[in-house]
Amino acid sequence: MNMMDRFGLTPCPYCSAGMLPWTAGKRVHHCERCQRPLAIYRGLFKRDRFRIIPLYAAVHATAALLFVLALATALVGTGNMRHIMLAVAFPLALFGASDVADGYLSIRTGVSRLFGRVRRGGVARAIGAGTILFGLAGCLIALIGITAFTGAQ
Repeated sequence: MNMMDRFGLTPCPYCSAGMLPWTAGKRVHHCERCQRPLAIYRGLFKRDRFRIIPLYAAVHATAALLFVLALATALVGTGNMRHIMLAVAFPLALFGASDVADGYLSIRTGVSRLFGRVRRGGVARAIGAGTILFGLAGCLIALIGITAFTGAQ
């Protein structure tokens, strides 16, 4: 067994596999093993260092920030229940769409990460199917909330 197979390569933050070098000038890359899209960004306090994050985690962080801002705006502003429904519906749609994409990649590649553990094979595909179902349920609930917002006068 060759112990130096992936020595010196940056590990994927999702599956910990060694990644090939990034294409110059590109901000989004993908891991060869798990096929997850990864984004690169500069560190907040050390601008000379770059950080790598799975794109679905960036979407989840953006949706959570959007939820907090929209909820605070709805509560401070009018406080109307219709606006609160919308403040919950859009981030829920983002979470659901992200989960559907992650579940699809879990089924396709057989690599899944749940509660910090990386699983492979049939178990990962089953978890991916469950992730797709939960993502579709979240999108459906978001669609119901958006429809109720536009329909209620």
